[in-house]
Amino acid sequence: MIIQNGFSCEREIKIFLNMYFDADEEPAVISNFSYDGGTINAYTVIYFNGGEYADDYYFEFDADGKSKKLIKKIFTAACTKSFIHAAAKIRGISNPWGVMCGIRPAKNVRELCEEGYSYDEIRGIFRDVYEVRPDKTELAVTVAKNEAEILSKIDKNAVGLYIGIPFCPTRCLYCSFVSTDIRVSGKYMDTFCEKLIEEIQKTADVLRENALGVQSVYIGGGTPTALDARNLERVLAAVSESFDLSRAEEYTLEAGRADTITREKLEIAKRYGVDRISINPQTMNDDTLRRVGRRHSAADVVECFKTARKIGFDNINMDLIAGLPGESYDMFCRSLDEVARLDPEDITVHTLSIKHGARLKNTDFRHTAEINRMLSYAQSKMEKCGRVPYYMYRQKNMAGNLENVGYAKPGKMSMYNIGIMEETQTVIAMGGGGSTKIVLPNDIVRVYNYKDPKEYAEKFENIIDRKNEISEILGGVYNVGQR
Repeated sequence: MIIQNGFSCEREIKIFLNMYFDADEEPAVISNFSYDGGTINAYTVIYFNGGEYADDYYFEFDADGKSKKLIKKIFTAACTKSFIHAAAKIRGISNPWGVMCGIRPAKNVRELCEEGYSYDEIRGIFRDVYEVRPDKTELAVTVAKNEAEILSKIDKNAVGLYIGIPFCPTRCLYCSFVSTDIRVSGKYMDTFCEKLIEEIQKTADVLRENALGVQSVYIGGGTPTALDARNLERVLAAVSESFDLSRAEEYTLEAGRADTITREKLEIAKRYGVDRISINPQTMNDDTLRRVGRRHSAADVVECFKTARKIGFDNINMDLIAGLPGESYDMFCRSLDEVARLDPEDITVHTLSIKHGARLKNTDFRHTAEINRMLSYAQSKMEKCGRVPYYMYRQKNMAGNLENVGYAKPGKMSMYNIGIMEETQTVIAMGGGGSTKIVLPNDIVRVYNYKDPKEYAEKFENIIDRKNEISEILGGVYNVGQR
């Protein structure tokens, strides 16, 4: 039970409630909030197991001249801070990000910059308002600075393209992404690809109608290379034939799992203009790979990487996950060291996140000190290897409310990754589970595709209708009179 008087931020309180209490525990939370004469007062009491745990929090804040968005964030931070101060009297849990709830910490930095704050003042807000640990604050500020370089290059008359391939050879233990086990859904692959090609052609018509170019292309999933070579070539050929990619600065294919990557598929990708690929081991420990349901070894990952280099790919991303079941700090560090020795241009370090669609359940997320040590090691290691943090996001149910960070060599930062995280450029999505984001002056309109390959094909007329709706929305934003 949560009762809030004076100001409500129930969603944020629930995030921290799940960090401090198990699903079968039933604390009662009552908070009172007031703002008078420049002083915020948030009082919270938690009733739990017959005990009463309270915190009375005061904070000086002058709301004059501040945006409504910033005022709401400050009020929310005060309420959640009072809650965790009370909850800390029940259980001591480390919160490196303090009470910062959003999935985009670096976006908070950018928005504060737009409010007129200096980086030093922002550091003070992160410390005093959000109680963010200094190393996390510096990470957010550094990411924001590096993002600014790419954001300055965003073409307002161009879009990003996303193509979702919802197939995987097997479903990993932790996974909740849009994917289906190919052993079950493989019979729909040909039909799915036929319809996807139609959607690609329709989307190209939409862009031409609105005189929009393409700045980036990202083919994800699922695992796009779960497609057989014939279907992969059909899809890539459709992209090449349908869109004018002469202005595109980046074309990414998530090759993903080593058990789906072949020389033939990589050669096809190279032939059709893909210039950035992901080869994602998640761990370089064979026991862990088996435990989470992957049917390849660390040696297979190395072989795939070397093959990609021989074919000519000079921009490769590799993903690792901190906090996989059974993985110690030392095991994670060895994986990161092995990946760093391969010298990919981009290394993304994820924190384990368990969502409702994943098979892995009942993980205690409160014991996250070791996972945070892994992330700290990654941050230090990447700096020594000449890579900078350039994009960052957090997910629901992520261990310890921690973060995912992409580290890249200078000049190799992914424009698509930054654009999708910061929501500064329209992304038109195609394929299974695709989510179109149309960036309007004061809003973002989202249009979703069906996730399941069978449903996608059977309800394809609805997909086309939605593309017509997207064209109408774009026509109200991108037109000759506004250029």
